[in-house]
Amino acid sequence: MAKRSQQLFEYLVRIAENAREASVLFVQGLQDLSDTGRFADQVKAFESKGDELASGLVNLLHATYITPLDREDFLELAMKMDDIVDQLEACAVRFHLFHITQATPAMLEFARNIQDCVNEVTAAVERLHARKLAQLRAHTVRINELEKTGDELLRNSLRALFSEGHADVLEVIKLKEIYEILESVTDRCQDVGDVLASVSVKNA
Repeated sequence: MAKRSQQLFEYLVRIAENAREASVLFVQGLQDLSDTGRFADQVKAFESKGDELASGLVNLLHATYITPLDREDFLELAMKMDDIVDQLEACAVRFHLFHITQATPAMLEFARNIQDCVNEVTAAVERLHARKLAQLRAHTVRINELEKTGDELLRNSLRALFSEGHADVLEVIKLKEIYEILESVTDRCQDVGDVLASVSVKNA
């Protein structure tokens, strides 16, 4: 494989790995929200790194005449994986803005599900890098299952939130927004899975 083609795949792996590391930090950060500003800054660092990597991939695409996959596929995978970290950062910022210093059990469940989902995304991108396209399906199927788990978590969390009779309406609004952002992270993982499934079919 030509050097630039190899580098394109390496960029995808690095973007996926950045998302994986961000999801690990997110899970760890929810254990102690005593300094939400620091937590938001830590996740922001991954978001900034993701932007830099995506920009590097775009520049390399412009400099590469023949690519091993469609240019659109490289670009879409990079952008959609970057969206995962964007959503994690958006959620971390909400903890700081809303002065939420204690994660709920639902938040911890969401975070673990997100981490599992991003792990599958990373493993799938590594298989793509190794050109083991036949192995992608197992990961995309699992991503789909975890996204459905995220949907179920959101339904259950909102049902519990509105049935517990919270006296503080503002608190309900804050938690609802955070739950919805957390669920959207697995939606972004599903978007990546859809592109990977398409790539697998087109290049089989």
